[in-house]
Amino acid sequence: MYHQQLAAHRRNFVLVLIISWALLLVGYFNSNVWVLAAGALLLNGYAYFLMQADKRLAKEKGFRIPELSLLLVAILGGGIGALEGMLIQRHKTKHASFLILLPLFCIAQILLVIWLTQLYLDKSLVS
Repeated sequence: MYHQQLAAHRRNFVLVLIISWALLLVGYFNSNVWVLAAGALLLNGYAYFLMQADKRLAKEKGFRIPELSLLLVAILGGGIGALEGMLIQRHKTKHASFLILLPLFCIAQILLVIWLTQLYLDKSLVS
């Protein structure tokens, strides 16, 4: 049973990451802010959902979402959703890795957005 749940989690995890990153890339390269925002919202919403689901599963003592999955979705663009899920759900707040890494991921992603926005604005001013 555990292996089936883990396989289903991995399949859904990869599917959501592929869809959200495809939206992010298409939105960035086509200069479509709405598609870009949809990809970011999907990724951060999924990170929040994973934190919420893992908290519920911890209470039920059932299948748990691997910590690597939680951290991986956070570093790949869902840092704000994962941090929000950690703080609102009060989940993984005693783990030093989450307390240190999730805020760092958020800061790095905010700086990346600022940098990419600046590049885009510079490119549009030159054209």
